[in-house]
Amino acid sequence: MDNTVLFNISYGLYVVGSKIDGKNSGCIVDAFMQSSSTPVPTVVISCINTNQTTEAIMQTKGFAVSILGKDVDPFIIGNFGFQSGRDVDKWANVPYELVDDLPVLEKAVGYIWCKVIDYKELPTYTLFICEVTDVLPGEGQPLIYGNYQKDMQAKALESFKQYEQTGRVPDPPAKWVCKICGYVYTGEIPFEELPDSWKCPKCGAPKSEFIKK
Repeated sequence: MDNTVLFNISYGLYVVGSKIDGKNSGCIVDAFMQSSSTPVPTVVISCINTNQTTEAIMQTKGFAVSILGKDVDPFIIGNFGFQSGRDVDKWANVPYELVDDLPVLEKAVGYIWCKVIDYKELPTYTLFICEVTDVLPGEGQPLIYGNYQKDMQAKALESFKQYEQTGRVPDPPAKWVCKICGYVYTGEIPFEELPDSWKCPKCGAPKSEFIKK
């Protein structure tokens, strides 16, 4: 069976933040969806049973979700997806803050705080049904799972391997930013290869008004 067909199902990538024994816990998830909007918004999240974050959610009955954007540093994905919170404090490697005592990334497309109202344990994963208790908008466009598989998975793995080899968090990749409006270029074509006639899609500024950060 060709499981890559499943990559075409449209959903995103998220960092879940919770607490276990008073310490921060977190992991990457892709199976997160809204299940109803009224009378109270509810969501469903699927977590692997062996993950420490699953234990954390069971213990605290709550968690926060940081919605990852198209311009996310690939290391963030590797940091939360390729190692266990039992071995390392993942949150110590990234810029974050505590909101309602739950860790969230400093930069994300949006934030959702959830309270568990029910759950279903299955052989390899647990489904948590949750009420949304609060939301906060962020900036940028969400990262779609299919685009992660196509364009970012290898970068995330390479970044994490660098971290394992050196013990240092790698510098985030450089970005081209419009000096006029702050738009960050996230297109698939390298910025340097764009034609000189290209303009900022947000404010119309010419390519020459972009700076590398």
